Amino acid sequence: MMFKNLDAGDILFSPFEVHKTFNMTNEDSGSGVYSVPITKGNDSNLYGLNTNIGGDIAATTSKTISGSTFYEIPTYYMINSMFYRDITQMAGTIDYYNGTPKGKLGYVEYEKTRHLYDSPTNSSREKLRRPYTRQLHDTGVVISVPQELYGEQISKKSVRLTDNSTASTLILQDDGYGNLYDMAFSSSYSKHTPDANNSGSVVGNVFYNHGLLVITDTGSYSSVGSGDGSDGFNLTFDSTQTIYEREYVCKADENQFEHTNNRSLKVGQSGSVGFIGNNNTDIFNNTIHDRYPYELTGYATGSFKNEEYKIGTELIGEATHSDFSTYVTSIGLYNNKNELLVIAKTAKPIKNEKEMALNFVIRFDTT
Repeated sequence: MMFKNLDAGDILFSPFEVHKTFNMTNEDSGSGVYSVPITKGNDSNLYGLNTNIGGDIAATTSKTISGSTFYEIPTYYMINSMFYRDITQMAGTIDYYNGTPKGKLGYVEYEKTRHLYDSPTNSSREKLRRPYTRQLHDTGVVISVPQELYGEQISKKSVRLTDNSTASTLILQDDGYGNLYDMAFSSSYSKHTPDANNSGSVVGNVFYNHGLLVITDTGSYSSVGSGDGSDGFNLTFDSTQTIYEREYVCKADENQFEHTNNRSLKVGQSGSVGFIGNNNTDIFNNTIHDRYPYELTGYATGSFKNEEYKIGTELIGEATHSDFSTYVTSIGLYNNKNELLVIAKTAKPIKNEKEMALNFVIRFDTT
């Protein structure tokens, strides 16, 4: 076996994103896509929440899914704390990623300045890194997507939620900035001009990195995602996963890798002889000081224990001919600890000509 170090210029990593479309319904219980209502409650409900299924409070503020109970009040405060914190109440550095202005001021400000997102040189871009549209009222609906489905994140502009819980089918779409809007009013939404019923405005949010959809509207869209059976929902989204294409250029220069360890090329060593006896008379035989080259000769037992086959040091005639060359069939990639990580196989044996340099390009993908 022969080794050669690779230069840094012979190694290339190329990341690229791949996407896969998923189409789930509320009845796909095995998928892990669940819908849970959330409720702010009041002080008595909050501090007196009864987790027993038989309790009156638990009966009205919990939902059982696949044998697990999800409580609306604790879930509400968890979602509120993670994504709807009031930036005016934050001390020190304001968290624009997870915080949001309280009240409608921020909402109106975003409706007027949404186009600033498309201007990377605008001074307000840093301030508007998160849309000022997240407003969580006293109730809402959370739809959860498991990480094993969405990968690194839900792909932006890929979310479409079709709901049949109302008299007419509602189709909600994300805008790529974490907002859900009604497709029926996409024109008014793009013009930032909601109608009298507030249609065409934000009715919920998508948190791409966490696989969460939150329906925050308390009006016409308040029941979205809460229905079952024929009144349930259909969710379509694209997952995101970064794949790394690894490329290694393995070079065999002229007169390199011309040696072979194949015993069949040694005089007196046929392919059928793969052992040698341990006729070793050294006084340190079978002790920790034994330096007999067992790794080269092998170690025979039984009827061959006292037989000795000397390793040939002379090559057979075919191997000494000027036209003799080795053939490449496998290339192994090792780490700094000489641990084999990758084995690449050629489609057919490649003759390693003495006067010719060979380059082998090994490519494989990892996540």
